[in-house]
Amino acid sequence: MINAAMSTPGSTPSAAVHLHEYLMLSMMGRESVPKEGIRGADPAALVDLCRAHRVAGIAHQGATRLRPRYDSALAGLRQAAHKTLVDNLVLLKALKETAAILRAEKIDFVLLKGASLLELLYPEIQLRPMTDIDFLIHKGSWPRLAAALRAKGFGMPSKEEETFYRETWYHQLVRSPWSVSTNLEFHWNLESVERSRIDPEDLFRRAVPCDLDGESFKRLGDEDLLIHLSVHLAHHYQSPALIWVEDLRRLLNRGSFDWERISETAKAWGVQNCLAYSFGYVDRAFPGTLPGPARRFQFSPLRRTLLGRVQTDNPALPHAPVRGIKRHVVSMLLLDSWWDVARYIAVHARGRAARAVGLGRRAPA
Repeated sequence: MINAAMSTPGSTPSAAVHLHEYLMLSMMGRESVPKEGIRGADPAALVDLCRAHRVAGIAHQGATRLRPRYDSALAGLRQAAHKTLVDNLVLLKALKETAAILRAEKIDFVLLKGASLLELLYPEIQLRPMTDIDFLIHKGSWPRLAAALRAKGFGMPSKEEETFYRETWYHQLVRSPWSVSTNLEFHWNLESVERSRIDPEDLFRRAVPCDLDGESFKRLGDEDLLIHLSVHLAHHYQSPALIWVEDLRRLLNRGSFDWERISETAKAWGVQNCLAYSFGYVDRAFPGTLPGPARRFQFSPLRRTLLGRVQTDNPALPHAPVRGIKRHVVSMLLLDSWWDVARYIAVHARGRAARAVGLGRRAPA
C-alpha cells in the first residue's frame, strides 16, 4: 500500500474520503505534510484517477521525485506516460502535415490549447496529453480549407454535420487520412457567440510566434491564452479535468501579465465569471499558488451562494457532478450578466423552435 504525506486543509474524514485525490495533487506539487501521512490507498485506483484527470505523466514525474513513497503506483503511471508520449508524437506529425496544407492554401492559423502549450509550459512531451489538434482560422477560410482537405482524403463532416456545427457551435470536426487517424478541430471562435462577445480578429492581431518540435507556428498572446484556458475550463464545468487546471497554474506562474488588459478584455467579452470559476479552481486544487491580481475575479454574492449549493469537499473538483436542471443553472451562473442569460435562453429557444418545424439547427444523426 502507498504511504503518502499530504496536506489536509479540511477535516480528517474529508481527507480519508478523498485520499486518492490528495495523493494525486501531492504528486503534482501540492504542499505535503506530515511525515506519517495516510495509509490505505489503492495504487490501481490512484493510477486510474490520474488517467481520468489526464495528469498521469505529471504524476509519474512527481512519483519518481518522491520515491519510495509512491513506488507501488510508479509502474502504472510510467505506462500511462509512455502512452501519452506515443499518442502525442502521432498528433504532432498530423499537426505538421495539416499545417503544410494550410500554408499551401495561404490560410492564416493559430494553434490553440494543448499543441500551443507543449514547449511553452511542458518541457517533456509526455507531460501534457492531447486528444486532438486545435486550429484557429478565419471563418471565411473554411470553404477553401474544406475543399483542400477533402482533396487530400481527410474525413470531412457531412453536409448536415457541417451545417449543424456552423450554426450551433464554433468549429468543424475533421479526421486525418493517415494510417493512424487523428482528430482535428478548426475553430473560428473560442466560444459560442450566444455565451460571449469574443472578437476573433483581436486574437489574430495579438497572436505571437512559438516553436514546436523544431517548427515555427503562432499561438495566442499570453493574456488571450490565459483567458481562453479559463473559458475552456469553465465551458467544461460538467466534467472538468485537472490537466486544464494545471495548464492555468503553469501559465499563471510563468511570468508577468498585463492584468488591466485581461480585466478589460474579460469584461468586453463577457467572460469574467469564467475567470472567477477557473481561477477559483486553481486556488482550490493548489492553495497559495494563485497570483494576487487573479483574485480580483470573484463571483457576485448571489452567484457564490447558488454555486455553493453544489460545492464538494473534493480538492480536485470545485463542485459535485451536475445534471438535469442543476447543469443548466450552473451554465447560466457562469454567464456574466442576467442580460446574457436572457439572450442565451432566447437564442436557444428560437433554435429549438426552428428544429421542431425543420427549419434549422438540425442535429446530425
